[in-house]
Amino acid sequence: MTAIVLAGGRGRRMKADKAGLDIGGRTLLEHVIGQLEPYFDEILICLSPGQKVAPLLSGRVSRRRRPGSSLRDATPPLRIVRDETPGLGPLGGLISGLKAAAHDACAVVACDIPDIDIALLRSLAREAVNVEIAVPAGPSGLYEPLFAVYRGSIVPEIESLLGRGERSILPLFASCRTAVVGFDDPGRIRNLNTRRDYEAYLSSSLEGKLVGPGAGRGGGGRRRQAARRG
Repeated sequence: MTAIVLAGGRGRRMKADKAGLDIGGRTLLEHVIGQLEPYFDEILICLSPGQKVAPLLSGRVSRRRRPGSSLRDATPPLRIVRDETPGLGPLGGLISGLKAAAHDACAVVACDIPDIDIALLRSLAREAVNVEIAVPAGPSGLYEPLFAVYRGSIVPEIESLLGRGERSILPLFASCRTAVVGFDDPGRIRNLNTRRDYEAYLSSSLEGKLVGPGAGRGGGGRRRQAARRG
């Protein structure tokens, strides 16, 4: 599979480029990539046109190996993908990433989800074998569209949505073959949307020990509400 990290956007509520936030001495983007590297043989980073790369990738990305893998396998290629058209939001980043991916199945993760729940990604990947989209839904029933598995076959449907002026990902779930993976703990997918979210996350990561997947509970509702608004 390909991992697509959505790192574009203006960070209006954060008042900063969220991908460049400092997390334990490296950027938030590097922190996310470091968790994905052992599990994917291709990682795409989707950025907005004109968004600078240097402040986001300073060379501190973790190079951990998969168990039993060779050193060569430890460093999947990182590629920068630019949104084809600016101002389309996550839907624009999604279509650009799917078009560029080497694999049909892609795990799509927003870079402002600091702790990657690998077990949940694996569940989504298993469900995606026979469908076009596998998306998680928390106890409230709301989807988490920016932590999901999408197949390249949905590109024409995205193009159709964009052609009608749609900017939300949510309509894809009704028009494509979609599997929903439920989870009970709302803290499994945590988002850093505001400065307060970021500071709370840092506080929970004291003494250099970053919290693990499923440990946090801030910001998830805001992400889902934003997704509904498109």
